[in-house]
Amino acid sequence: MAEPREEPREQERLRPLDDAYFVLESGAGSWVVSREMAAFVERELDREPAPQWVRFVDVTGARVRLRTDLIRDLRQSSAEIRALWRRFMQDRRKEAGDDDDESWSWLIDW
Repeated sequence: MAEPREEPREQERLRPLDDAYFVLESGAGSWVVSREMAAFVERELDREPAPQWVRFVDVTGARVRLRTDLIRDLRQSSAEIRALWRRFMQDRRKEAGDDDDESWSWLIDW
């Protein structure tokens, strides 16, 4: 028996890519999802009792089934947020007196 929420997730892959998206990070990998899909995942994580698994579709149309205890974060990303993050990190490097990009290479610009 198919779950009633399956159809909206299948429709996710038909949407055009947006500049604003969310990144879901877990111990099993990272996925880029739309605002709507991020809201769906958040609702699933907020359920009582929390489900053991969540199913979602990323922006490429890939279907993902992930254990909820592996999810580390779900964060918004947009051109404005990424630009502010880059400016913040540039300021931090100047404060630290460290112009070596290699020492900051562990930071990911989502």
